[in-house]
Amino acid sequence: MARRGAEFWRGQLEAWHRSDLTQRDYCATHGLSEKSFYRWRAKEKESIAAAKSSLTLVPISVASLATSGVVRLHSPGGWRIELPTTNVPWLAGLLRQLP
Repeated sequence: MARRGAEFWRGQLEAWHRSDLTQRDYCATHGLSEKSFYRWRAKEKESIAAAKSSLTLVPISVASLATSGVVRLHSPGGWRIELPTTNVPWLAGLLRQLP
């Protein structure tokens, strides 16, 4: 069987997740090596675990009172979230439930 790269296996794993098949049945149906599938599945699990462990909550400060009717959250990584001030109680409740 020809060597297949990461992009191929990412696609196969995504397709398997969407299927109702066991890993063994998926491999048999698609003519894939179970050994290779399990190896790439392990890499996927490691990647997911690494992503989860790299999330960090940081303290925040309020720069000014919200007068525009919008609360803006900015991360050092560049993402931004804007919520109407009517959602502040919901946001506060969500943040309280985070570990």
